[in-house]
Amino acid sequence: MEFLTLLIVLGLLQLWGSGGPFQRDSWFYRCSGIIKDRLPSPHLRLLVVVGLPALLVLALQCLFHAVLFGLLSLMLYIAILLFSLGRGDVSENLQRYLSAWNHGDFESAYEQALAIGDFEQSDAIGDHVSLHEHVRAAFLFEGFERWFAVVFWFLVLGPVGAVVYRLSYLSARNDIIEPADKLLALRFVHYLDWIPVRFLVISFSLTGNFVSGFQSFWQKIFDNQPASELLDVCAVASIRGVDEQRVYPVDKEHFIEFGRQEMLALQSLLSRSVICWLVIIAMLTLFSG
Repeated sequence: MEFLTLLIVLGLLQLWGSGGPFQRDSWFYRCSGIIKDRLPSPHLRLLVVVGLPALLVLALQCLFHAVLFGLLSLMLYIAILLFSLGRGDVSENLQRYLSAWNHGDFESAYEQALAIGDFEQSDAIGDHVSLHEHVRAAFLFEGFERWFAVVFWFLVLGPVGAVVYRLSYLSARNDIIEPADKLLALRFVHYLDWIPVRFLVISFSLTGNFVSGFQSFWQKIFDNQPASELLDVCAVASIRGVDEQRVYPVDKEHFIEFGRQEMLALQSLLSRSVICWLVIIAMLTLFSG
C-alpha cells in the first residue's frame, strides 16, 4: 500500500504543486501555545504535541484496517502523506529567486530566498557569493525535508513515521514555543535526519559524478554535522567534482550565470535521485511480494 500511496501522491503533487488543502498547521500552533503554559518540561511538551497526533493516526490506521477492502486505509495513507510533505511550491520559489538573480538584483533575490524553506536571515550574507551559498544549502535541505525524509519514515513506520517527522520539523521552527523546546525539537530532527540524509547522498553519487560524489560522502559518512552541510558538500561534489567545489568565476557577470546553472543542476540532481529511489522502492516491493 505504501508504494501505491507514493504514486498517487506524486500524481496529486503534479496537479497542486504541494500538499494543497491537506496542509493546515494552525491547529498545531494553537495546541503548541496551549501546551507550553500547562506542562513543565520541554521533553514532556514535545512528547505531547508530537505524540498525541501520532497516536491518533495510529488509532485511525487500526480502525480503518481491512474496511472496504482497504480503501479507507489507502485514503488515510494519502491524506497523512500529503499533510507530512513540505510546505509551499519549491520549484516556483526557486524560479522567483533565479529570476531576480539573473537580473543581478541581489536585494530582490534575497527577499525571494526567504520563501525557500530553510533559508534564514544571516549576518554572514554580505555579498552575492555568500547569498548563493546560503540559498544553495537551503534549497538542498528543503528538497530533502519536504520529500525524502518524510517518505523514508513513511516507508519505515507508515503514516505515524511521516507525521512524527513533520510535526517535529514544525516544532523546530515554531516561534510560539519556548527556545528550549525549539532546541530540543531541532536536536530530535537532527537524529531523525541522520539515516535518510545518507541514503539521499548515496543516490547523489549514483545519479551524478559517482567518483567525486562517493569520495565526498565516504569522508563524511560518520560525521555528526548538520544534514544541510552534508547535503551541500556531497551534492556539489556530485555535479562538479571534489577539486572544483569552491572554484568560482571572479567577475560578477560570469558568477551570475554560474550560480544559475549550478542551482538548475542541483534541481535536476534532486529529481534524478527521487526517480532513483522510486525505482529501488518499486523493485523491493515487486520482489518482496
